[in-house]
Amino acid sequence: MISVVIPCFRAGILLSEAIESVLAQTETDWELILVDNNASEETKEVIAKYSDLFPQKIRCVWEGDQGVCSARNRGIDESRGEFIAFLDDDDQMYPERLAIQRAAMIENPEAALCYGGIDWVSYDGRTILEKNAKDGDFPFFFSSATLASALARLRFPEPRPSSIMLRRDVALKIGGFDRHFDPILLEETEFYFRIAQMGPFVFVTQPVIRFRMPSPEFLKKKRVDNVRKVRLLLNQDYFFSKIKKFLEERQLLDNPFIKRDLSRMKARWLREISFDFLATPGGERFARLLLWRAIREAPGDLKSVKHLLRSFYPLRLRERRYRSQQVYDEGIPKEITEEFLLSLFEGKHHCPFCETSGSLSGNFGRGLSTTHPEGSQKTIPFSAGPT
Repeated sequence: MISVVIPCFRAGILLSEAIESVLAQTETDWELILVDNNASEETKEVIAKYSDLFPQKIRCVWEGDQGVCSARNRGIDESRGEFIAFLDDDDQMYPERLAIQRAAMIENPEAALCYGGIDWVSYDGRTILEKNAKDGDFPFFFSSATLASALARLRFPEPRPSSIMLRRDVALKIGGFDRHFDPILLEETEFYFRIAQMGPFVFVTQPVIRFRMPSPEFLKKKRVDNVRKVRLLLNQDYFFSKIKKFLEERQLLDNPFIKRDLSRMKARWLREISFDFLATPGGERFARLLLWRAIREAPGDLKSVKHLLRSFYPLRLRERRYRSQQVYDEGIPKEITEEFLLSLFEGKHHCPFCETSGSLSGNFGRGLSTTHPEGSQKTIPFSAGPT
């Protein structure tokens, strides 16, 4: 059997299209788990409607800890199938998706995960913007991936979660998603990194989902009172620290190729973090600090120099060039200081969220932890698996 897991948050009526796409599958041996992750009232109405209509196939469970990691972990916890397929609440499956991916997993018993092509569609779902697109690989470790492949798989695909199917025992063995990454950012990348240590990924060439491009209004509705920039920066720092610890335990940190790739990674992230500061009144000094750090990490990358020069443009020009969904609309949070920005990507992560989600773990995992409405908690232990 295949367990389809849909985390439900603020998709509203779009969730009904996601559910209908599961009901239309040519593969019939499946169950659908709708994870109510503090869903909006409109979304709850959709959940209730389909749970009542198809009680033999659709179950609703509740997850109070906010974020996709906690929600997907609850779905893994509740699953009964040999395979797990994820679907976001605003995307859709093609009718053959489950059958195609199940066959690919059976044909490749060594594979830990299967993913497929995606059709990018407009927010209204009427227009295919790009057909059968393939997601890329983790963009770092250019030089060292081949060199270190015997000890660690440093290059791995980063597919959209809606397009993946994996073995349930693999998900349990690696401990599911790391809840430190709630509510979003890098949770999937870190998850794929650990899965890559368990076995290869299989790609099916045909599109398996319709990935809906969100409108600015929909993004704002999903993120308001939920996504905080400080938390996103801490998530990036946490991920970098885990990568560094992973490499250190395999005695790879002194390798010159590894060092160079880590520096490139730091330089790119420092540069990209600076963009939101460049669009914020009074943020220039923070942007320049970050860009100088990026230049020191990768002196040959002229992109950071270009953005440093732009930091001297008038604010109105910078706002036009760097405006984004994650900009500091209410000013720069008091938690962000020069000391805080200088501490990023030094491999010594510490933040308040570590105290609730667990300390930094060298094997990249921790148990599947589920908080229920009555406050009880249960944990499924895991093993790190082969490396």
